[in-house]
Amino acid sequence: MRQSSDSILAQEKIIIPSTRLLRTTFLLATLLLAGCEVKPELEYTLVLTTPPEAEAGEAVRAAALSSDGLYAAFTLVDGSASVWNVSQRKEIRNWPTEQFGGGAEFLEFTGGGKLLLMAGVDHSVEESELSDGDMNYIMIWNIANGTTDRVWTMQGARLTAVSPSEDGSKIVAGFSNGLMIVFDDKTASRSDYALHTGNITDIQISRDGRYALSGSVDGNAHYWSLANGEILRTFTHRNRVTNVAANSDFSLGFTSDSLDSQRLWNLQTGDLVTSLQHQQRWMYISNVHFSQAGDHLLVASPSSAVSIWKTLDGSNVARWNSDLPVVDVAQSKPGNLVSVGSTGIVEVWKTKW
Repeated sequence: MRQSSDSILAQEKIIIPSTRLLRTTFLLATLLLAGCEVKPELEYTLVLTTPPEAEAGEAVRAAALSSDGLYAAFTLVDGSASVWNVSQRKEIRNWPTEQFGGGAEFLEFTGGGKLLLMAGVDHSVEESELSDGDMNYIMIWNIANGTTDRVWTMQGARLTAVSPSEDGSKIVAGFSNGLMIVFDDKTASRSDYALHTGNITDIQISRDGRYALSGSVDGNAHYWSLANGEILRTFTHRNRVTNVAANSDFSLGFTSDSLDSQRLWNLQTGDLVTSLQHQQRWMYISNVHFSQAGDHLLVASPSSAVSIWKTLDGSNVARWNSDLPVVDVAQSKPGNLVSVGSTGIVEVWKTKW
Protein backbone atom coordinates (compact mmCIF):
# COMPACT_ATOMS: atom_id res chain seq x y z
CA MET A 1 0.00 0.00 0.00
CA ARG A 2 1.57 3.29 -1.13
CA GLN A 3 2.15 6.00 1.53
CA SER A 4 2.44 9.73 1.08
CA SER A 5 5.87 11.39 1.38
CA ASP A 6 4.75 13.25 4.53
CA SER A 7 3.83 9.94 6.18
CA ILE A 8 7.18 8.39 5.27
CA LEU A 9 9.18 11.27 6.80
CA ALA A 10 7.21 11.10 10.02
CA GLN A 11 7.77 7.38 10.59
CA GLU A 12 11.60 7.16 10.16
CA LYS A 13 11.16 3.44 9.37
CA ILE A 14 9.27 1.94 6.45
CA ILE A 15 7.94 -1.62 6.62
CA ILE A 16 7.75 -3.23 3.17
CA PRO A 17 5.01 -5.90 2.91
CA SER A 18 6.01 -9.34 1.76
CA THR A 19 5.47 -10.44 -1.83
CA ARG A 20 2.77 -12.90 -0.72
CA LEU A 21 0.93 -10.16 1.16
CA LEU A 22 1.09 -7.85 -1.84
CA ARG A 23 -0.32 -10.57 -4.10
CA THR A 24 -3.11 -11.33 -1.63
CA THR A 25 -3.98 -7.64 -1.34
CA PHE A 26 -3.98 -7.23 -5.11
CA LEU A 27 -6.21 -10.27 -5.60
CA LEU A 28 -8.68 -9.07 -2.98
CA ALA A 29 -8.81 -5.60 -4.55
CA THR A 30 -9.37 -7.15 -7.98
CA LEU A 31 -12.25 -9.28 -6.72
CA LEU A 32 -13.85 -6.32 -5.00
CA LEU A 33 -13.59 -4.17 -8.12
CA ALA A 34 -14.98 -6.95 -10.29
CA GLY A 35 -18.08 -7.10 -8.13
CA CYS A 36 -18.70 -3.38 -8.16
CA GLU A 37 -20.65 -1.60 -10.85
CA VAL A 38 -19.27 1.86 -11.54
CA LYS A 39 -22.05 4.25 -12.44
CA PRO A 40 -21.36 7.87 -13.42
CA GLU A 41 -23.60 10.68 -12.33
CA LEU A 42 -26.61 11.28 -14.58
CA GLU A 43 -26.44 14.97 -15.47
CA TYR A 44 -29.74 15.25 -17.32
CA THR A 45 -32.23 13.38 -19.50
CA LEU A 46 -33.70 14.62 -22.76
CA VAL A 47 -36.97 13.04 -23.91
CA LEU A 48 -37.19 13.12 -27.70
CA THR A 49 -40.60 11.49 -27.92
CA THR A 50 -43.83 12.01 -26.04
CA PRO A 51 -43.98 10.02 -22.76
CA PRO A 52 -46.77 7.63 -23.82
CA GLU A 53 -44.80 6.60 -26.93
CA ALA A 54 -41.54 6.28 -24.99
CA GLU A 55 -43.11 4.11 -22.30
CA ALA A 56 -44.58 1.83 -24.92
CA GLY A 57 -41.11 1.31 -26.35
CA GLU A 58 -42.45 1.20 -29.90
CA ALA A 59 -41.99 4.77 -31.05
CA VAL A 60 -38.40 4.77 -32.33
CA ARG A 61 -37.33 2.89 -35.46
CA ALA A 62 -33.69 4.10 -35.42
CA ALA A 63 -31.52 6.48 -33.37
CA ALA A 64 -27.96 7.82 -33.60
CA LEU A 65 -25.56 10.30 -32.02
CA SER A 66 -22.90 12.46 -33.63
CA SER A 67 -19.34 11.40 -32.73
CA ASP A 68 -19.02 14.29 -30.24
CA GLY A 69 -22.42 13.66 -28.68
CA LEU A 70 -23.67 17.14 -29.56
CA TYR A 71 -26.49 15.97 -31.83
CA ALA A 72 -29.04 13.17 -31.71
CA ALA A 73 -31.21 11.91 -34.56
CA PHE A 74 -34.11 9.48 -34.60
CA THR A 75 -36.90 8.22 -36.82
CA LEU A 76 -40.29 7.14 -35.53
CA VAL A 77 -42.30 4.15 -36.67
CA ASP A 78 -44.70 6.56 -38.40
CA GLY A 79 -41.84 7.54 -40.77
CA SER A 80 -41.04 11.00 -39.41
CA ALA A 81 -37.47 12.00 -38.53
CA SER A 82 -35.86 14.61 -36.31
CA VAL A 83 -32.48 16.03 -35.26
CA TRP A 84 -31.86 17.53 -31.81
CA ASN A 85 -29.13 19.68 -30.32
CA VAL A 86 -28.44 17.76 -27.11
CA SER A 87 -26.64 20.51 -25.17
CA GLN A 88 -29.29 23.10 -26.05
CA ARG A 89 -32.04 20.51 -25.52
CA LYS A 90 -34.01 21.54 -28.58
CA GLU A 91 -35.13 20.16 -31.92
CA ILE A 92 -33.30 21.82 -34.83
CA ARG A 93 -34.62 19.87 -37.84
CA ASN A 94 -37.54 17.56 -38.63
CA TRP A 95 -38.96 15.80 -41.64
CA PRO A 96 -42.58 14.67 -42.08
CA THR A 97 -43.82 11.10 -42.41
CA GLU A 98 -44.18 11.27 -46.20
CA GLN A 99 -40.54 12.20 -46.80
CA PHE A 100 -39.01 8.72 -46.72
CA GLY A 101 -41.70 6.33 -47.89
CA GLY A 102 -41.91 4.36 -44.67
CA GLY A 103 -39.11 5.63 -42.51
CA ALA A 104 -35.33 5.41 -42.36
CA GLU A 105 -33.89 2.28 -40.77
CA PHE A 106 -30.27 3.51 -40.74
CA LEU A 107 -28.98 6.80 -39.35
CA GLU A 108 -25.40 8.04 -39.15
CA PHE A 109 -23.88 11.47 -38.66
CA THR A 110 -20.83 12.53 -40.67
CA GLY A 111 -19.07 15.74 -41.70
CA GLY A 112 -18.42 16.68 -38.10
CA GLY A 113 -22.12 16.39 -37.29
CA LYS A 114 -23.14 18.68 -40.16
CA LEU A 115 -24.43 15.88 -42.38
CA LEU A 116 -26.86 13.06 -41.63
CA LEU A 117 -27.12 9.82 -43.59
CA MET A 118 -30.58 8.26 -43.75
CA ALA A 119 -31.22 4.95 -45.46
CA GLY A 120 -33.81 2.23 -45.69
CA VAL A 121 -36.43 0.59 -47.87
CA ASP A 122 -39.00 2.72 -49.66
CA HIS A 123 -42.25 1.00 -48.69
CA SER A 124 -44.32 3.47 -50.69
CA VAL A 125 -43.35 1.73 -53.94
CA GLU A 126 -46.14 -0.47 -55.26
CA GLU A 127 -45.57 -4.25 -54.96
CA SER A 128 -46.12 -4.56 -58.71
CA GLU A 129 -42.94 -2.56 -59.23
CA LEU A 130 -40.84 -4.72 -56.85
CA SER A 131 -40.44 -7.87 -58.93
CA ASP A 132 -36.66 -7.42 -58.78
CA GLY A 133 -36.48 -6.93 -54.99
CA ASP A 134 -36.64 -4.12 -52.45
CA MET A 135 -36.33 -0.47 -53.45
CA ASN A 136 -33.51 0.78 -51.20
CA TYR A 137 -32.49 4.39 -50.80
CA ILE A 138 -29.61 6.32 -49.21
CA MET A 139 -29.78 10.07 -48.59
CA ILE A 140 -27.28 12.59 -47.23
CA TRP A 141 -28.93 15.58 -45.56
CA ASN A 142 -27.44 18.97 -44.80
CA ILE A 143 -28.69 19.54 -41.26
CA ALA A 144 -28.19 23.32 -41.32
CA ASN A 145 -30.62 24.01 -44.16
CA GLY A 146 -32.56 20.74 -44.31
CA THR A 147 -31.75 20.07 -47.97
CA THR A 148 -30.67 16.82 -49.62
CA ASP A 149 -27.04 16.82 -50.70
CA ARG A 150 -26.99 13.38 -52.35
CA VAL A 151 -29.42 10.55 -53.08
CA TRP A 152 -28.68 6.98 -54.16
CA THR A 153 -31.30 4.36 -55.00
CA MET A 154 -30.86 0.68 -55.79
CA GLN A 155 -33.27 -2.21 -56.28
CA GLY A 156 -32.55 -5.80 -55.34
CA ALA A 157 -31.46 -7.46 -52.10
CA ARG A 158 -32.36 -5.64 -48.87
CA LEU A 159 -29.99 -3.03 -47.47
CA THR A 160 -28.53 -4.32 -44.17
CA ALA A 161 -25.59 -1.97 -43.42
CA VAL A 162 -24.26 1.36 -44.64
CA SER A 163 -21.40 3.74 -43.82
CA PRO A 164 -20.36 7.16 -45.24
CA SER A 165 -16.95 8.80 -45.61
CA GLU A 166 -16.28 11.90 -43.52
CA ASP A 167 -17.32 14.34 -46.27
CA GLY A 168 -20.28 12.20 -47.32
CA SER A 169 -19.07 11.88 -50.91
CA LYS A 170 -18.48 8.14 -50.71
CA ILE A 171 -20.85 5.47 -49.36
CA VAL A 172 -20.39 1.76 -48.74
CA ALA A 173 -23.67 -0.16 -48.67
CA GLY A 174 -24.03 -3.82 -47.65
CA PHE A 175 -26.89 -6.14 -48.56
CA SER A 176 -28.60 -9.34 -47.44
CA ASN A 177 -26.98 -11.37 -50.25
CA GLY A 178 -23.42 -10.48 -49.19
CA LEU A 179 -22.90 -7.87 -51.88
CA MET A 180 -21.26 -4.52 -51.04
CA ILE A 181 -21.57 -1.45 -53.26
CA VAL A 182 -19.28 1.60 -53.19
CA PHE A 183 -20.91 4.81 -54.42
CA ASP A 184 -18.43 7.60 -55.23
CA ASP A 185 -20.14 10.95 -55.79
CA LYS A 186 -16.93 12.73 -56.83
CA THR A 187 -16.28 10.34 -59.71
CA ALA A 188 -19.96 9.53 -60.30
CA SER A 189 -19.06 5.84 -60.16
CA ARG A 190 -20.36 2.64 -58.61
CA SER A 191 -18.32 -0.46 -57.74
CA ASP A 192 -19.84 -3.81 -56.72
CA TYR A 193 -17.86 -6.24 -54.55
CA ALA A 194 -18.81 -9.78 -53.49
CA LEU A 195 -16.33 -10.21 -50.63
CA HIS A 196 -18.68 -12.01 -48.22
CA THR A 197 -20.87 -15.07 -48.68
CA GLY A 198 -23.69 -13.97 -46.40
CA ASN A 199 -25.72 -11.07 -45.05
CA ILE A 200 -23.59 -7.97 -44.32
CA THR A 201 -24.10 -7.08 -40.66
CA ASP A 202 -21.93 -3.97 -40.18
CA ILE A 203 -19.58 -1.66 -42.08
CA GLN A 204 -17.24 1.16 -41.16
CA ILE A 205 -15.50 3.23 -43.81
CA SER A 206 -12.28 5.15 -43.06
CA ARG A 207 -12.50 8.93 -42.75
CA ASP A 208 -10.61 9.43 -46.01
CA GLY A 209 -12.84 6.99 -47.87
CA ARG A 210 -10.00 4.65 -48.89
CA TYR A 211 -10.66 1.58 -46.73
CA ALA A 212 -13.50 -0.26 -45.04
CA LEU A 213 -14.00 -2.84 -42.32
CA SER A 214 -17.02 -5.09 -42.89
CA GLY A 215 -18.64 -7.94 -40.99
CA SER A 216 -20.96 -10.72 -42.11
CA VAL A 217 -22.95 -13.72 -40.94
CA ASP A 218 -20.31 -15.81 -42.75
CA GLY A 219 -18.12 -15.35 -39.64
CA ASN A 220 -15.56 -13.10 -41.31
CA ALA A 221 -14.59 -9.47 -40.92
CA HIS A 222 -12.66 -8.06 -43.88
CA TYR A 223 -10.35 -5.05 -43.95
CA TRP A 224 -10.33 -4.05 -47.61
CA SER A 225 -9.57 -1.36 -50.19
CA LEU A 226 -12.47 0.58 -51.70
CA ALA A 227 -10.42 1.33 -54.82
CA ASN A 228 -10.34 -2.24 -56.10
CA GLY A 229 -12.05 -4.45 -53.52
CA GLU A 230 -8.77 -6.11 -52.49
CA ILE A 231 -9.03 -7.85 -49.10
CA LEU A 232 -6.04 -6.73 -47.04
CA ARG A 233 -6.81 -8.66 -43.84
CA THR A 234 -9.42 -11.18 -42.75
CA PHE A 235 -10.41 -11.72 -39.12
CA THR A 236 -12.36 -14.92 -38.55
CA HIS A 237 -14.82 -15.75 -35.79
CA ARG A 238 -16.49 -19.07 -35.01
CA ASN A 239 -19.92 -17.38 -35.16
CA ARG A 240 -21.47 -14.63 -37.23
CA VAL A 241 -19.80 -11.23 -36.92
CA THR A 242 -22.25 -8.70 -35.52
CA ASN A 243 -20.25 -5.48 -35.06
CA VAL A 244 -17.14 -3.84 -36.47
CA ALA A 245 -15.43 -0.52 -35.67
CA ALA A 246 -12.07 1.19 -36.20
CA ASN A 247 -10.22 4.10 -34.64
CA SER A 248 -9.79 7.43 -36.43
CA ASP A 249 -6.62 6.51 -38.39
CA PHE A 250 -7.81 2.96 -39.12
CA SER A 251 -4.82 1.38 -37.41
CA LEU A 252 -6.88 -0.50 -34.81
CA GLY A 253 -10.02 -2.49 -35.51
CA PHE A 254 -12.72 -4.11 -33.38
CA THR A 255 -14.79 -7.16 -34.27
CA SER A 256 -17.50 -8.92 -32.29
CA ASP A 257 -19.44 -12.11 -32.88
CA SER A 258 -22.89 -13.25 -31.79
CA LEU A 259 -21.66 -15.10 -28.72
CA ASP A 260 -18.70 -14.34 -26.48
CA SER A 261 -15.80 -13.10 -28.63
CA GLN A 262 -14.92 -9.40 -28.87
CA ARG A 263 -11.46 -8.70 -30.26
CA LEU A 264 -9.12 -5.81 -31.06
CA TRP A 265 -6.81 -6.16 -34.06
CA ASN A 266 -3.85 -4.35 -35.58
CA LEU A 267 -5.29 -3.68 -39.03
CA GLN A 268 -1.87 -3.20 -40.63
CA THR A 269 -0.30 -6.46 -39.44
CA GLY A 270 -3.41 -8.55 -38.77
CA ASP A 271 -2.17 -9.38 -35.27
CA LEU A 272 -4.56 -9.81 -32.36
CA VAL A 273 -4.03 -6.97 -29.87
CA THR A 274 -6.36 -8.18 -27.13
CA SER A 275 -9.85 -9.49 -26.38
CA LEU A 276 -12.37 -7.82 -24.11
CA GLN A 277 -11.96 -9.36 -20.67
CA HIS A 278 -15.52 -10.24 -19.65
CA GLN A 279 -17.18 -13.29 -18.13
CA GLN A 280 -20.54 -13.08 -19.89
CA ARG A 281 -21.94 -16.00 -21.86
CA TRP A 282 -23.23 -13.56 -24.45
CA MET A 283 -22.24 -9.93 -24.85
CA TYR A 284 -24.93 -8.13 -26.81
CA ILE A 285 -23.86 -4.94 -28.61
CA SER A 286 -26.05 -2.33 -30.28
CA ASN A 287 -23.19 -0.07 -31.32
CA VAL A 288 -19.52 0.44 -30.50
CA HIS A 289 -17.13 3.36 -31.03
CA PHE A 290 -13.56 4.22 -30.19
CA SER A 291 -13.05 7.19 -27.87
CA GLN A 292 -11.65 10.37 -29.40
CA ALA A 293 -8.13 9.49 -28.20
CA GLY A 294 -8.55 5.88 -29.35
CA ASP A 295 -7.56 4.46 -25.97
CA HIS A 296 -11.04 3.27 -24.97
CA LEU A 297 -14.02 1.49 -26.49
CA LEU A 298 -17.52 2.82 -25.82
CA VAL A 299 -20.13 0.06 -26.01
CA ALA A 300 -23.91 0.46 -26.15
CA SER A 301 -25.98 -2.62 -25.36
CA PRO A 302 -29.62 -3.56 -26.00
CA SER A 303 -29.53 -5.12 -22.53
CA SER A 304 -29.81 -1.56 -21.16
CA ALA A 305 -26.11 -1.16 -20.41
CA VAL A 306 -23.23 1.17 -21.26
CA SER A 307 -19.64 0.02 -20.80
CA ILE A 308 -16.12 1.40 -21.29
CA TRP A 309 -13.09 -0.78 -22.11
CA LYS A 310 -9.35 -0.15 -22.44
CA THR A 311 -8.05 -0.85 -25.95
CA LEU A 312 -4.58 -1.63 -24.53
CA ASP A 313 -5.54 -4.78 -22.63
CA GLY A 314 -9.32 -5.20 -23.01
CA SER A 315 -10.00 -4.51 -19.33
CA ASN A 316 -13.33 -3.03 -18.24
CA VAL A 317 -13.14 0.52 -16.89
CA ALA A 318 -16.81 1.05 -16.12
CA ARG A 319 -20.22 -0.48 -16.70
CA TRP A 320 -23.62 0.71 -15.65
CA ASN A 321 -27.25 0.03 -16.47
CA SER A 322 -29.72 2.44 -17.98
CA ASP A 323 -33.48 2.18 -17.66
CA LEU A 324 -33.87 1.41 -21.37
CA PRO A 325 -32.15 -0.50 -24.19
CA VAL A 326 -29.19 1.62 -25.37
CA VAL A 327 -28.90 2.15 -29.14
CA ASP A 328 -25.83 4.41 -29.38
CA VAL A 329 -23.20 6.08 -27.20
CA ALA A 330 -20.71 8.91 -27.78
CA GLN A 331 -18.06 10.86 -25.93
CA SER A 332 -18.80 14.57 -25.73
CA LYS A 333 -16.04 17.21 -25.83
CA PRO A 334 -16.02 17.89 -22.06
CA GLY A 335 -15.37 14.17 -21.52
CA ASN A 336 -18.92 13.21 -20.64
CA LEU A 337 -20.78 10.33 -22.23
CA VAL A 338 -24.06 10.66 -24.08
CA SER A 339 -26.33 7.67 -24.72
CA VAL A 340 -29.57 7.34 -26.64
CA GLY A 341 -32.12 4.61 -26.02
CA SER A 342 -34.60 2.72 -28.15
CA THR A 343 -37.42 4.82 -26.74
CA GLY A 344 -35.92 8.10 -27.93
CA ILE A 345 -34.51 9.21 -24.58
CA VAL A 346 -31.04 10.80 -24.44
CA GLU A 347 -29.04 10.58 -21.21
CA VAL A 348 -25.94 12.68 -20.47
CA TRP A 349 -23.50 11.16 -17.96
CA LYS A 350 -20.65 12.75 -16.01
CA THR A 351 -17.69 10.37 -16.19
CA LYS A 352 -14.25 10.29 -14.53
CA TRP A 353 -12.42 7.73 -16.65
